[in-house]
Amino acid sequence: MEGSDRAVRNYVHKLSFRISDAVLSARYGFNARNIWAYWKGILRAWLLWAFFVYAGFFAAGDSMAERFTSSVLCPLPDALFLASAPAVLLLVLGTLLSLFTLMATSMKVGKLTFEQLRGDQFYSEEDAARAFRANWKPLLLTPVTILCGIALGVLLLMLAGVAGKLPGAGPFISALLAIPSWVLGLFLILSGVSLLFSFHLVPVITASTGGDTFENLFELFSTITARPFRLVRGIVAGAAMRIPSFLVFLLFAWGSVHLTGAMIDRFSGSSGTTSAIESGFSRAAPDLVPFYSSIFSPVSSSAGSSVSWTGVPSWILAAMGTSLMILLAAYWCSSCTAMWMILYLGARYSRDGEDLLLRAEEEEYREFRKIYGSTDLGGDRKS
Repeated sequence: MEGSDRAVRNYVHKLSFRISDAVLSARYGFNARNIWAYWKGILRAWLLWAFFVYAGFFAAGDSMAERFTSSVLCPLPDALFLASAPAVLLLVLGTLLSLFTLMATSMKVGKLTFEQLRGDQFYSEEDAARAFRANWKPLLLTPVTILCGIALGVLLLMLAGVAGKLPGAGPFISALLAIPSWVLGLFLILSGVSLLFSFHLVPVITASTGGDTFENLFELFSTITARPFRLVRGIVAGAAMRIPSFLVFLLFAWGSVHLTGAMIDRFSGSSGTTSAIESGFSRAAPDLVPFYSSIFSPVSSSAGSSVSWTGVPSWILAAMGTSLMILLAAYWCSSCTAMWMILYLGARYSRDGEDLLLRAEEEEYREFRKIYGSTDLGGDRKS
């Protein structure tokens, strides 16, 4: 349903639906509500993954106490783990659930961004969560459908190869199937690319349209095939603004950590507060980062300055440093979701001439008329 020309555009930020709109992703990503939603989503996905990996180590017969002492919140599978079929199954299950958690968070933040583009700054995370609960199935079924299609295509290619082993007519059958197999191969490559893009596009498509799995599949393939260069240019334009914005945010975070550490060291008589905060991630994930870790220099072999913090206070500072790492990742992901939302809205307008922001405005007004009535029999809001 295309937005009516008679409808009043009630949203504040009118997009031009050009590639230049992608630079707005840094500004819309820098929203406290969106960043907070992503912070919680990333933390949930991380803890969920760690839980299933630890369950895998338990299934493999490993010592849980020794494993937690050495790995803390980031256990990495080893040879003993990978040799156990139940452990590998738990690893796959945990990875898929964590990925779905991140996609669910992306959809919620996408819905928040969509409403912010309409000018509704009071749309809450609870509202976005309700929208997710009403439309979570396409978020799961769209990638699964593409994956099943890829598996079926690979099976058909395998059958075409097996047919060549038939006595007598086998080579003739394989030769006849060569061209159809080549076409199927092109489709499989496109499906693989679409599967990768689906983790970014499906959440924002679902958030902006509320469509079912079929509509998501159609929109995903149409957006990729109809406007591929538009997507590439939009990603480049978005990165041109998102990367400098992230570096500025990183600089402010660095200054705040050092200022906080200097003041605490000065007036508490302790030392190494800044180092204790910056090395927090190495204490939460020692297997992943075995050396002194800094938020601003992820892996460094130097031990930094001496630290007088020990015991529970040191773990509190380490948790603070880890939280800051997640916060930086949350801002990057928030701006990424905003970029994909803006790119999809622009691609939809360029492809179909349809303003989804205006469509949502009219649908909302029609729902208002159903509840409160209206003297306007035309059903559109007059300017």
